[in-house]
Formats: sequence, C-alpha cells, structure tokens
Amino acid sequence: MDLQLDFVSSETLESKTKMEKISFIIEKIKENVILILEEALDPMEEAELIETTMREIDTEDFHGIEFYRIDHESSLRDKIAGYISGRKAGLTIVGPTRLIEAIKRGPDYISMFAKLDIPKSKSKKKTSKKKK
Repeated sequence: MDLQLDFVSSETLESKTKMEKISFIIEKIKENVILILEEALDPMEEAELIETTMREIDTEDFHGIEFYRIDHESSLRDKIAGYISGRKAGLTIVGPTRLIEAIKRGPDYISMFAKLDIPKSKSKKKTSKKKK
C-alpha cells in the first residue's frame, strides 16, 4: 500500500463552513489519506470532528481517526493577531486510525508512525456471479 499525505492550505479551509470542513476531512480519511492542515482546528471543530467520526464508524471500512494539533501561538501578541485575523496558527495532522500507529511529540519535533500493510476493506471485494 502506498502512503498518501495531502497538505491542505489554510485558504482552502477558510472558504468552507465548519460542516464542509469536517466532511472534507472525513472523506479524505475514508480514502486512507493522511492530512496535514496548514491551520489548527479550533476546539469546537475538533469536537464536531470527533462526534461525526463516532457516528460514521463502520467496523469493516472506517475505524476512526487520529489527530494531533500543533499550536504556534506563543505570545500574547500572536494570540491577538490570530483573533483579529480569524486565522488559527498551527498545524493539524489527521489520519485514519487503521493507518496511523502513533504520533509523538519531542521538544523540537513531531514524529508520525504509519502502518503500510493495511488489508483491503471487505466491501470492495464484491464479486458478481453470472447465471447461465
């Protein structure tokens, strides 16, 4: 299996409503894509993402998500600028549970460990029988 990482710009995300953003993320995750979002999701978006994921979990095809948010706002000035501009500084890494083994944060780095030997979903193995 190939590993696909999609880097999504903040401009792409800011043109979407909260629900469009959540749907976009979940559809990509269902395609076994790991997303690197240029902006951090806010706590309400994270809560909605978790809630939507829980409703859509399927034991054969969709096992859930893993995500990690990295905030870049460190000073009061950065936080005020982010509030005024509406941009959420940081990154968000989101991927399918069956693909992401672990995300670890060190003092000056982030490591993501992914599994590449994912079995194909059972629903995609449908075969049709022809009657003679």
